[in-house]
Amino acid sequence: MTLSLWTVAAYAIQLGALVTVALVAAWALRIRLPRHSLRLWQVVMAIALLLPFAQPRAVNPARVQLLAQAIPSAAIPQGGGPVGPARPDIAAIILLILAAGMVARVLWLGLGLLRVRSIVARADTGDAVAHISDELTQSLGVSAMVKISDDLEGPATVGVRRPLVLVPRSVLAMSPAVQRAIICHELLHVQRRDWIQTIAEEIWCAILWFHPHARIMASKLSLAREMVVDEKTILITRDRRAYAEALLAFSNPQPHVIGVTPFIGRRTLSQRISLIAEESAMSRNRRALSSAVLALTACIAVSAAAVDRFPMFVTAHAAQSTVYRPGNGVSLPEVIHEVKPEYTRAAMAAFIQGTVWVECVVNETGDVADVEVTRSLDKEYGLDQAAIDAARQWKFKPGRKDGKAVAVRITIELTFTLK
Repeated sequence: MTLSLWTVAAYAIQLGALVTVALVAAWALRIRLPRHSLRLWQVVMAIALLLPFAQPRAVNPARVQLLAQAIPSAAIPQGGGPVGPARPDIAAIILLILAAGMVARVLWLGLGLLRVRSIVARADTGDAVAHISDELTQSLGVSAMVKISDDLEGPATVGVRRPLVLVPRSVLAMSPAVQRAIICHELLHVQRRDWIQTIAEEIWCAILWFHPHARIMASKLSLAREMVVDEKTILITRDRRAYAEALLAFSNPQPHVIGVTPFIGRRTLSQRISLIAEESAMSRNRRALSSAVLALTACIAVSAAAVDRFPMFVTAHAAQSTVYRPGNGVSLPEVIHEVKPEYTRAAMAAFIQGTVWVECVVNETGDVADVEVTRSLDKEYGLDQAAIDAARQWKFKPGRKDGKAVAVRITIELTFTLK
């Protein structure tokens, strides 16, 4: 594995562990209070962003051996020079695919923002709801225009410097109480500058498009943010029923429009309605803070363990040591501990005898890695695998080049003889 692909894979594992424990903790501790749920996922996001800066300075190669074995190594040329690739560099291909996906998603995000601009340009003035919007903007202390759009199926917020609330024309047919609830909800997004977080999460998901936990984290943040706004909207409007009607009016799955903060996301209606229906849920705070702290403690502990076990930045000799062939100043590793291969019963019954040649890399610590059969004796009854298992247990005094221990590829001949 190249150092770059190692970094991506290690970060993916660390992020997966972090988000998984956050999900389990939030479920097990029943963290439902909106503000605590939002703080939990905001801190989880902060931890995810800080993970690259929390990596250990020095890494023991033994700690990263398991992950390194998952990456195909380059073919080994003859002679004493460094190893050169003789077959397609799968690591480079994977990195290219990841980069291409990221560029495609970023471009898609850019096209979405251009579409939002055209939607804004076609929107009509919101004179029909001006009396409601003016009253709410004054009471909330925000400055934002409200416009009517025929291109959106649900209310949305756009922009920061010149924020704009877009409501679909169908809102005009709703009761004033429902209109007030909808506009209040969107103006609270303006007040909180949630559009910046929405765009940041879109960028986050574009960069980590291949990682399902990145999207899960973004969706949890979005849901928690919406539920906090739900709570504040009801406190301001004092009309729980009208707000529930507003959510139900846009309960059908809405097409995802990139670059806007939507009124309601996909698959979130039931959770938001259930919270609104609980009269005491908005003010319940007992044990919620301690549960959130406990969840964050678990997240930090698991993140630390993942960083320690799968560090992102490893030294060259740990993650992609240059592998040499004996000769031209490279000494042959010396055997310290040898393990004989074990016969399988099936091979003994078939009276199979002979030798298996395996190639392997003796690394700088004298351990064996990258074991491959180059001359097979028996694949059917398990002797080839028995040879691999035995070779992995050998211990060497490492080969040296210019006085320093180096990784050396050697061939081991293992013999199976019936007595």
